Amino acid sequence: MTTDATNAEPARAGEVLDLSAAGTRTQKNLHGVPLKPYDLLREGFIVFALVVIATVILSIVFKAPDYPTVNAQGVATAQPLAFVQTAAGILAQDPEISSVADYGPPYDADTGAAQHIGPIAPAAWAKDLFGVTTPIDPPRDLIIKPLRRAATLDPAIGLAVDRYTGATPQQQAAWLAAYRKALATATVTGGAVTVTSGDYGPVAVMMDGMLRLGRSGLLEGAFAADGNNYYPYTFDVTKALLFFSIASPYTDTAAHLQQLGNPQWGIVHETGNYPGAWWLDVYQVWYEVPAIADADNADLIVVVIMTVLFVILLTLPFIPGLRRIPHGVKVYRLIWRDWYRKYAAEARGQG
Repeated sequence: MTTDATNAEPARAGEVLDLSAAGTRTQKNLHGVPLKPYDLLREGFIVFALVVIATVILSIVFKAPDYPTVNAQGVATAQPLAFVQTAAGILAQDPEISSVADYGPPYDADTGAAQHIGPIAPAAWAKDLFGVTTPIDPPRDLIIKPLRRAATLDPAIGLAVDRYTGATPQQQAAWLAAYRKALATATVTGGAVTVTSGDYGPVAVMMDGMLRLGRSGLLEGAFAADGNNYYPYTFDVTKALLFFSIASPYTDTAAHLQQLGNPQWGIVHETGNYPGAWWLDVYQVWYEVPAIADADNADLIVVVIMTVLFVILLTLPFIPGLRRIPHGVKVYRLIWRDWYRKYAAEARGQG
């Protein structure tokens, strides 16, 4: 601790450290400077204890919700009709169900729906630099491909998929329109969705296959395995999230129970086993501001805010006024309070 008393005699017993073992430069720089022993372990323990106490109190007062994970198996089991309606809507490319078009890059080249703040448009910049890096065709990637994987266990599903993909777009649209209309009066018996008789072509068999795939707990695996067949583990859940991204049991649960209602996925309430992604709290807290949480470009707003704060923190030593804050608040006097209480006045007098 350096004070303005550089000429004071450090003659107080127990307040002057033995620097005989230090280097010549160190001895020269610290000559005449009052020093004191510092117990790093004790201070560290005190800080740790205070943080633990504050964490416990804050977690009790402001505890976050911790709801069970919502996955395809749970939805297909608890809400089979909603699950089938979602799958049929994706296959029909219903914009109210399949929301890939609401994203733009990196899923397609349309930047009209991409988040932007004036000229700040990272998604458009990335598209111009790298193109469409993760092209997604919802009917193909979210329905047809998973069903072809399920067909290895049930050949009837494969035959239905072949018939559907071999039909004209007009015929596919007619089958889907009739089937989706029939879902309005469908019944659920024993976990299976039953519709009245009609000309649905292979769509009914395909949707039954999707439902069974979801109830088996293998749907997310079928999404993740696509394109990653050579890896034993994968952490890419993009397609699983897109499957339930709009007007579905996933987002219904999120909106009503966890307040995750933004139209695009972002950095929001982390739930799950303690401690969760606590390092995202500095990002997540901005989503508690209604004006930000309800904005269509909420994620970009948060990223811009955090970038500005990071730049301020990074350049803090060079910003006039801000760098003098420690001298103004004088926290150092609290840390070294015993020295200031005993010797500061005397040292200033001698200086």
